[in-house]
Amino acid sequence: MEDNQGVVKSSPTKKNKNKKKKKENLEKGLLNIIRTTMRNNIELTHIADNKANVLLSLNALMITFLVPFIIPYIDTIKHFGLALPIGILVLTCFIVIYLSALVLKPGKFFLNQKKIQDGKPASPFFFGNFYHMEREEFMIYFKESISSEKTIKAHIAEDLHYIGSRLGRKMTLIRIAFNIFLIGLFLTIGISIVLVFFHSH
Repeated sequence: MEDNQGVVKSSPTKKNKNKKKKKENLEKGLLNIIRTTMRNNIELTHIADNKANVLLSLNALMITFLVPFIIPYIDTIKHFGLALPIGILVLTCFIVIYLSALVLKPGKFFLNQKKIQDGKPASPFFFGNFYHMEREEFMIYFKESISSEKTIKAHIAEDLHYIGSRLGRKMTLIRIAFNIFLIGLFLTIGISIVLVFFHSH
């Protein structure tokens, strides 16, 4: 009887311990997923910026070499009617440079300043929320912001959303820039070939 009672008394404790372990493992797993996702998003942001840099540099070089190339051959260009394809190429380069610059342009990281001034919670882990604060002010704000586990999770989710949405806008602009670049390049080559071919016949 005593042994049976001992078993009954110890089983709820074991269940509680198992529940705590499962909860801790779940929280650690969730934290690792969030860290991995943030790291991946940051790496993809670097990739997007590098692609934008390549597009911007390439199109800037094309315009730089195009201008001195056109001037000596201006009569030939008029003769074959190549002003249209050259105009398309120049316009394409300027549009791609503009879109690439938008990708590289820093986002509006200061949007939560008004929320903080109004006493609303904002993530203390994102520099845009506290770069105007003095050290003492930030320390007080940081302690208040990490007062509960639920609040910390909300702040991490907010940061993750900002990084993800910013990355989405960058990738969309790069895709549009690449499409415009390819279309403009093929139009320029195609129209040039057609004009030269018909003029020669």
